[in-house]
Amino acid sequence: MSAPFTLLDVPTFDAILSPVSQSIATAISVPRLFLRRFAVARQLAQSNRRVSEGCDPKAAIRRLALPTPSVHHDLRDGRLGAVAPQNAMTRIEKAVRKPQRALRYDKRPAASRRARIVEHTQLYLIDEVQRDSGVATPRPPVNRYRENGGRHKLLGAVYTPPEVAAILTRWAVRSANDSVLDPACGEGVFLSAARTRLADLGARRFNCLGVDIDPEIAVKVGFVCADFFRWVKTAQPVDVIVGNPPFIRSHLFPEESRALAFAEMAKMGLRPSRLMSTWVPFLAVCSRLLKKDGRLAMVVPEELLHVGYAEELRRFLLSRFRRVVVCFPARGIFAEVQAAVVLLLCDNEIGGPSGLLTMDYSALEQGDMHAVEPAKPWDWNRKWTHLFLAPRNRQLLDDLQGRMKWQPFHAYGRVEVGVVTGDNDFFILSRRQIAGVDANHLVPIVTSAKDLRGIRFGVEDFRQIVSQNRPAFLLKATEAYDELPAHVRAYVASGEARQVHARYKCRIREPWYAVPSVWECDALLLRQAGVLPRLVHLSRKCTATDTIHRVRWKTPSLGRRHAVSFLNTITLLWAELTGRSYGGGVLELMPSEANKLPLPDPVVTLDAVFDVVDERVRSRMFHEAVSLVDDVVLPGWLSAGEREAASEALTALVRRRSSIDNVHN
Repeated sequence: MSAPFTLLDVPTFDAILSPVSQSIATAISVPRLFLRRFAVARQLAQSNRRVSEGCDPKAAIRRLALPTPSVHHDLRDGRLGAVAPQNAMTRIEKAVRKPQRALRYDKRPAASRRARIVEHTQLYLIDEVQRDSGVATPRPPVNRYRENGGRHKLLGAVYTPPEVAAILTRWAVRSANDSVLDPACGEGVFLSAARTRLADLGARRFNCLGVDIDPEIAVKVGFVCADFFRWVKTAQPVDVIVGNPPFIRSHLFPEESRALAFAEMAKMGLRPSRLMSTWVPFLAVCSRLLKKDGRLAMVVPEELLHVGYAEELRRFLLSRFRRVVVCFPARGIFAEVQAAVVLLLCDNEIGGPSGLLTMDYSALEQGDMHAVEPAKPWDWNRKWTHLFLAPRNRQLLDDLQGRMKWQPFHAYGRVEVGVVTGDNDFFILSRRQIAGVDANHLVPIVTSAKDLRGIRFGVEDFRQIVSQNRPAFLLKATEAYDELPAHVRAYVASGEARQVHARYKCRIREPWYAVPSVWECDALLLRQAGVLPRLVHLSRKCTATDTIHRVRWKTPSLGRRHAVSFLNTITLLWAELTGRSYGGGVLELMPSEANKLPLPDPVVTLDAVFDVVDERVRSRMFHEAVSLVDDVVLPGWLSAGEREAASEALTALVRRRSSIDNVHN
């Protein structure tokens, strides 16, 4: 089956529309914006020059004009073309016969013209033109985004395997009459699957539409080239929405597109945040665009389950749909994507379980929706990370939350971010660099979690860093420039010569070399952890950069006990459930999350196991270390069976994010 539509290439533009292109454009009252896009389309088609012999210009022109649809996406028969006024066919034919006569200006108001033209379309050929005019359009390269990493990142494109698109589309499309939209279609994997599904259901005409902001894709594949958040303003509800929305981090989210997206979310009563990645407004707006009885099936980042800026979206999905199903794809399907993803299926179908549900990928492959399992959100946890757990473990942790009376971290102390210098290379010095600088202007600092090998950081650990001539001393200078000691003043002057004072964090403070919030802490907490997060007691006082969190205890004398008690199964489980994993196997804990973690009482018996646990952690014998702590803090709270189940749950969570077989390694 040929593609339902494709873009005219350059030779075909020339053969068909020259010298009458301007005449036709004038005759059918195309606004200037459309003319600009005509030019862009022609320019982008430079790479597509294969045209067979015997091109029939008149046949192609006949196909260029389609009746004006009532709404932008209502392109009947799956056709996408140069949408023109109702009488465009007659006017084009006249222009072809007498091009000179058609050369006249249209003096009607621009608003009137735009009301009759769908602006976001470009000049496309439908499949019949390939047969009538002999145009041969090369198929786009498979997975082009994998060949261009920079463009992939800017566009937030994530390649979806065809088998995944087919599985999701098979569930979402139920009728031959369904209208299907992919709001970020990329290379058209989902729409190709949708056409196959519709054909299987007996459809003779495909009501499928794709939108994508990438003009190269529009040229090669033939979909609407537009910013979805601008295009959606005039779109009408559809039966099915499928796709893989772009995943662009907040700092790369184009401002114009962000403003459009946030405006659409505000219309829905949602409160957008500038921390949001692009997939959040995409998912929210698509939910609104769907018909009441429609179905949504999308590949979305696993962040949906746990990031704070998606909390309102999670609530919205449960209120918008009767059934919200989260399916975890089989391992290796998205092997080239570092950020983990989930498959999201939403609808309002009556009957069967409702609310938040989970299902195995194998069941989804077989289309067995009876295999869904209820997974009611926890009242005490606003995230959906409990979906990672088996049903019996979810129930166990929900019960433990109600009966265990451990105090939160903030009852014993406070977790805060590390020092933000603005330029670590300048402000953090090695042993050789501090020659001549007095100790009052230096603060010992840890810059890497790799230096925190156990649950204690002592004098010998710090001495090892210094002996390797690695950065270990933070420059602390708060005096006015003229009051600085000579060596410090000379070093500050060298920084100005290197334009360090022009760095963002430096230029917004006065004086620029005075690093704020410099204090020696009682303990350090890993901000990002590979196997397990750790709390490290400081027997050698120091501070840390913002890659590590700093801790102040209300009772510093209990610091050793807190550090060893942290390494128990329950606290580690809560860390996995409340933290976040962005892919690559790393668990990240922010201060607000860490301060809520439950800590056991700092009982005196913890002193006896501190040194042994520290040794086990340094030897990477994590299972033995956790078991030693559990033997001290869990009796009286958990039965033997519950301890085993909790350990199993922790192993499952760690294995999921880090691909480590179990915590025993």
